[in-house]
Amino acid sequence: MPAGASQAFALIRVPRDSARPTDDELRAALLEDAARIGQPASTTATDMQVAGPYRILVAGAALDEYVVWER
Repeated sequence: MPAGASQAFALIRVPRDSARPTDDELRAALLEDAARIGQPASTTATDMQVAGPYRILVAGAALDEYVVWER
């Protein structure tokens, strides 16, 4: 993997002011993305970076968006 490149990346949206997704939920989102782009499943836990929450409005729904990627 090139320096600075992430294999998996995910956006997670929850109702505004809900609890932050758990680490297990964030890792599951990364695994789903890796499968979607045809990456083999990791045999070891990878470090992840999380940004957010970012307050967004989608089709009238107030949401908090989190961005998660592998490091």
